[in-house]
Amino acid sequence: MTAKFILALAAFYHIMATVASMMAVFHFARIMRSEESKHPLWRHVFNWGETHLWISGAILIGVGIYLSSLAEYLNNPKLWTKVSLILLWGASSYSIKKTIQTASTARRNLMFGISIGSLLYGTFLGVAKPLAYGVLPFSWFVLGFVLTITLSTLWVSRRFPPVRRA
Repeated sequence: MTAKFILALAAFYHIMATVASMMAVFHFARIMRSEESKHPLWRHVFNWGETHLWISGAILIGVGIYLSSLAEYLNNPKLWTKVSLILLWGASSYSIKKTIQTASTARRNLMFGISIGSLLYGTFLGVAKPLAYGVLPFSWFVLGFVLTITLSTLWVSRRFPPVRRA
């Protein structure tokens, strides 16, 4: 019972961290559209949201393994889709932080599309409990992820103005 309570708290913690991470992407977008200036307090909150997303995810995995056998827990295509998604999102997030001011319009749109698509699809996978443990094959989950990134990148390309060089 204690482990399930910890799981519920960790899931809530994960949701709050996801919201902060999504806000970070949209805060960057507003800065790029010159709708908002950089604000140190919000930037700090958003950076910590990303960190807490990693921490809460690790807690969820640890409790999930504790509640089931390691082999059973790892035999889940949805889990491996989330792992793939997290690795791509982490690389994209790092790239945004390092190159956002110098990136071409196409690269910027792709980075933001990956971030938005990863956060949205990761949220979907988090609530899609009935799809766990072999209901769908890994390839179907990846296809959904690719489609989400594609649609997110198309949306971003329509919402952001082209990069203006001084």
